[in-house]
Amino acid sequence: MRLLLVCALVTAIPPTTANADERAPCTEPSDAAVVARLRVLEQHVRHEEPLVRRWFTTFAFLHSAMALGGAILAAQGDSHNVDFRNEMLVNMTSSALALASLVVVGPPLLGAGSALDGMGEDTPEARLLKLRIAEDILRRASAAVEFATGWFPATASAVYVTGAATTLLVGLGRVNAAYTHSIGGAVLGLGRILLRPTGARAAWRRYRRAHPDALCEEEERVAEGPEASWRVVPSGFGLGLQVEF
Repeated sequence: MRLLLVCALVTAIPPTTANADERAPCTEPSDAAVVARLRVLEQHVRHEEPLVRRWFTTFAFLHSAMALGGAILAAQGDSHNVDFRNEMLVNMTSSALALASLVVVGPPLLGAGSALDGMGEDTPEARLLKLRIAEDILRRASAAVEFATGWFPATASAVYVTGAATTLLVGLGRVNAAYTHSIGGAVLGLGRILLRPTGARAAWRRYRRAHPDALCEEEERVAEGPEASWRVVPSGFGLGLQVEF
C-alpha cells in the first residue's frame, strides 16, 4: 500500500521544463581532477555505507523477527480463540509490509563500495565513467534521505498504524492489542525514520558546491526534453536497471 501511495504521489507531481540554453555548457574535467574527485566520493561511500548497512540490517531483523513471531503464534494458537489468531495475523501483516518497504526501496549506498571497487580505472574513459557512476550513487542516496525525512513517509506510517489499530479495536474488539500495536508501530516507524543516517545528503551538497558540473550530462539531457533511456547502476548488494524518461 505504501508503494502504491508513493507511485501515486510521484505521478501526481507536474513535470517541469527547463531551457537548455540557460545552463552553462557541460565541461569534462581533466583526468587529474577525475582521480581527485573519485577519491573524495569513495571516501564518502566508505564512511556512509557501514552506517546505512547497520541501520538497514537492524530494522530488517526487527521486522523479520516480528513477522515470523506473529506467523508462529497464529499457526500455533488455539483454534477456538479466533480473535487472538486474527490479532497475530494483523501483526504479521504489518511487520511483513514494513520489511517489504525496507527491502524493495533499499538504500542506494548498500553495496556501493563493492560496486565501485569492482570498476576499472585503467583508462581516462574508465575513470570518468566510474566518476559519473559514483556521483549518481551519492546523488540518489541524498535524494533517498530527502524523501525519508520528508512528510510523506511519517504520514503514511501513521495512517497505516492507525488503520491497523482501528481494525484490532473495532473489528476484533482487541483493546489491549490495539494500544500495543499503536505504541509499537509508532516507535518502530518513527524510529526507522529518525535513526536513518543522513550523512549522504550533506556529503552530496558539499560535493555539488565544490563541483557544479557533477552529472551535467544528465541535467542537459533532461533540460532538452523527455527521452526514455535505461542503464545498469549499482543497487543494493548488486546491480539494478534504472529507467529514466
